[in-house]
Amino acid sequence: MHTITLWVRVFVLIVVALATLTTVIFADQISWSNWQQMILLFCMIVMASSVRISDPRGWTVTPSTVLFYLVMFVLNPPTALLVAGTGRTIGYAISKGWVPWRALFNGAQIGLSVAAGALTFGMLGGDPRGIAGSYAYAAFLVAPIVHQVANNFFVALWVSSRRETPFLITWFDGVRDQLWPNLLSIPTAFVLAILYVRLHYVAILMYLGLLPLQWLALRLYVKRRQLYAQIVDGLVVATDVNFPMGRGHARRVADIAVTIAREMRLSEATIESIQFAALLHDVGMIGKDDLLDRPVLTPEDAEGLRDHVRVGAEVARELPRREIAEWILRHHERYDGTGYPDGVAGEAIPLGARVIALAEVVDSMASGNFPYASAFPVASIEAYVAAERGRAFDPEVVDAFLRTVKQGSAAAGGVREQELSQTPRLGELPVR
Repeated sequence: MHTITLWVRVFVLIVVALATLTTVIFADQISWSNWQQMILLFCMIVMASSVRISDPRGWTVTPSTVLFYLVMFVLNPPTALLVAGTGRTIGYAISKGWVPWRALFNGAQIGLSVAAGALTFGMLGGDPRGIAGSYAYAAFLVAPIVHQVANNFFVALWVSSRRETPFLITWFDGVRDQLWPNLLSIPTAFVLAILYVRLHYVAILMYLGLLPLQWLALRLYVKRRQLYAQIVDGLVVATDVNFPMGRGHARRVADIAVTIAREMRLSEATIESIQFAALLHDVGMIGKDDLLDRPVLTPEDAEGLRDHVRVGAEVARELPRREIAEWILRHHERYDGTGYPDGVAGEAIPLGARVIALAEVVDSMASGNFPYASAFPVASIEAYVAAERGRAFDPEVVDAFLRTVKQGSAAAGGVREQELSQTPRLGELPVR
């Protein structure tokens, strides 16, 4: 735990202690007489939690959600906490390696979340044995949602503490991203619960036969995300080939934009979209390289270059994330309303576009890319950005960038100091 902050250490210890203390306090309510069922469910959760597939965002996904719902439907809260928590801990340790604090935290927060779902299920009168009579159907829907909200609560606290992102936004993004996939797991858990109580608990072993299908479904989900990233990467490569003078520009802009976005403590989902939009911000330049080779641009040539934002937005509209197209369209708007293509001003410009706008100018100045004739040192870039605060750039974005410069993190994002024999004066910097 030496690599994490004191607050995160305390948070991890609190969650593990809370799960442990709850189990001890309510130990007399654990269904010890049903030890066979407990062991079976425990082993199945261990097995399912061991099947992990890496997500492109750095997360991992498992087919264990169905089993957590099943546990909520057929066990009381203390028993559900013990079985789900310990099963998840062991499964996590098997697949990820035994890092005590990580495994224990993962198991504890899952155990508490499943217990919250089981408590909700019981309070709403949910009972698989009541299929033939009247019972609360809503319990089978509400309990999994409570479990997910609780699970995302713990994860959001963890992520927001480590990455310094807003907790509520991180929590909301987690619930939103996982809600639909998790809802699709409810019917399977429902059927398994019926088999468990009306046929025999051993009948749930049939779920093991579905694990390969679960694994395949998760692989397809991850592949879809990977394909999305590959499409973006392919467009970046095409832009570099067609626009050789700006080779690497898009990736550097993305690095700078992500650095600024993290400094602004935006949510992970927003940061990821900003990264993709920054990578694609100049995709509309494909086919316009001949304009850049001309010594003098006519008004028609200049308008042709400016049109790259509309072309790029049209390309990006084919991607699933609709906000990316809007950010690409607006990344040359100025905060004071004198930019293009539509002269949008202030906060009417989407935040992602405001971040990319500054990041692009910073990299162009640092690397000497078009429209600058040569590279500028960090001090000149910093002075220019500060002077354009509230004019070309959003003041909040400017402040975040300047903080990264002071902290040294902007250098990692692509801004580099260059020793120049002739350093251009601030007044000579062209306004994009």
